[in-house]
Amino acid sequence: MSPKPESRGAAKPRPVLRWPGWGLFLLLFALQALPPIFENSPTADEPGDLTGGYFYWRGDVVSDFAHPPLAKTLQALPLRWMDLRDRLDPWVGDYLARTYDFFFQLNRGHFEAMLWAGRLVSLLFGLGLGALLFFASRKAPPLERLAVMALFAFEPTLLAFSGLAVSDLPLAFFCLAAVLAFQRHLEKPGAPWALGAGLLAAMAATCKFSGLALLPIFAVLEFLAKPPKPAKPRRWKKDWAWGALAFFAWIFVLYLPGSLGLSPFALPWFYFLGGLMDMVGQTQAFHATYFFGVAGHQNHGLYYPAAFLLKSTLPFLILLGLSLGLAARRKLSFDDWVWIPALFFFAAILPVQNLGVRYLLPAMPFLILLAARSAGWLWALKTRQAPRAGKFILGGLLVWGAATALLNNGNLLSYFNDLVPAQKKIYFLSDSNLDWGQDEKRLAQTAARRGWTHIKAAQLGGADLSLYGLKVQGWTKRDFYGPQSGWVYVVNVGFLQLGPVFYPDLQPLAISWMSTLPPTGRVGDTWLYWEIPGTPPLDRSDPEPSLLTAGARYQALLQGPPGP
Repeated sequence: MSPKPESRGAAKPRPVLRWPGWGLFLLLFALQALPPIFENSPTADEPGDLTGGYFYWRGDVVSDFAHPPLAKTLQALPLRWMDLRDRLDPWVGDYLARTYDFFFQLNRGHFEAMLWAGRLVSLLFGLGLGALLFFASRKAPPLERLAVMALFAFEPTLLAFSGLAVSDLPLAFFCLAAVLAFQRHLEKPGAPWALGAGLLAAMAATCKFSGLALLPIFAVLEFLAKPPKPAKPRRWKKDWAWGALAFFAWIFVLYLPGSLGLSPFALPWFYFLGGLMDMVGQTQAFHATYFFGVAGHQNHGLYYPAAFLLKSTLPFLILLGLSLGLAARRKLSFDDWVWIPALFFFAAILPVQNLGVRYLLPAMPFLILLAARSAGWLWALKTRQAPRAGKFILGGLLVWGAATALLNNGNLLSYFNDLVPAQKKIYFLSDSNLDWGQDEKRLAQTAARRGWTHIKAAQLGGADLSLYGLKVQGWTKRDFYGPQSGWVYVVNVGFLQLGPVFYPDLQPLAISWMSTLPPTGRVGDTWLYWEIPGTPPLDRSDPEPSLLTAGARYQALLQGPPGP
């Protein structure tokens, strides 16, 4: 009689990271993302997205064709329970004018609460992304799993956009969720996971049209998939039919409320397609760009690789480079569902308008998974002289990454890695990489502390400084020739970088004495100021258009409603 097998086998090694450890990383992430939610002033796209989302719940789905409604609809959901005024002036048909009227005129006393509510929804998506990464790395060795969560918790770009009410972070969440669902479909063919993958892909595409990149990714993964065990013919045609059904059903449901109120009635899918065509048209218009000191309307092929290298932490880049190098030497291998989306999302964005590293967010979770693959190899690295060298290197990289995120917490949106001095950031990139209007509140607080009373401002974009009680004047012709005594001059770096591209008449102002006279100081990474001692002289010279904000545009429209 053969002996019975042991009822209890050898004890399994305790994983380094279980659910409590995962929760700790989520807590660290939230603690870093929360302060900017309340400290940053409205960035360029937030008021428009929240306004569009709010009016979705009032039946308006298609007034902003080029930006799908899902992310902004979810972020605006808390606004439904606020006592907001929404009776707009009848002439406010312009999208930007409607935003300003709703957000800063009718609800001026609530605009910060509206902003915070939408941003907290984005934070939930950020935490959800961390949960997905924890699930995605469930089969990885313990140290690799630890590295995944550490890289996630201290990634400046993920932290920055988890605190902004824009669509980029929700898109990254749904893209990762869709790929994970599709991979489960490959492992367990059948309708449930096929429906889930199709639904999540539709959710990604209705956050931003770039989510449509999931469809060719799915096709490649399906082509490369090995047959399930035991081997049997793949039922991919049926599964893709289920996925397509979920995809088109979601678009129908999301766009249906708005289409019902329009005359003549059209099927909801036509509004989705119309928005896609509208976005393609905007892409071909070549938005103003700024790249390595050159401003214009031309896109640059190296823009996104350079933005990724400049705005990623050096420890993350080192680990990613090490993983890729080890894979090239066949010492590491990557799952198809990790490297294919990373490569495709990165490559697909290269020809797109140069509008910021945020366009690479769908690739970031997959790049984190790739970078973490080298953690186990590095931990085992040792030499005769230093048997624990790899352990010290890995620990040092993870601590370095955490420290750089924590030290830059007040400037997460304008973060550049340690190779770029703060005063040099203005040379490399602009827009949402640096100055997206996040420091207007901090400028007003600085003005109050320093007792400024006579302020002249040059500002492109961002919220009106008057929203924070800061009274400023525009420049005059006399200011071109040199700073006048008794005045404080403030200028945001976006004005210096992109102002002359949007408004060629600003070129003399942008290259005036500000380019040679060192500023007295700076607020965050986005505002420079010059404090000129003395008494303000009488100035009767002609005013110059130096205040180029949504509020200034709105006031200009008030002078005369648009014609028929």
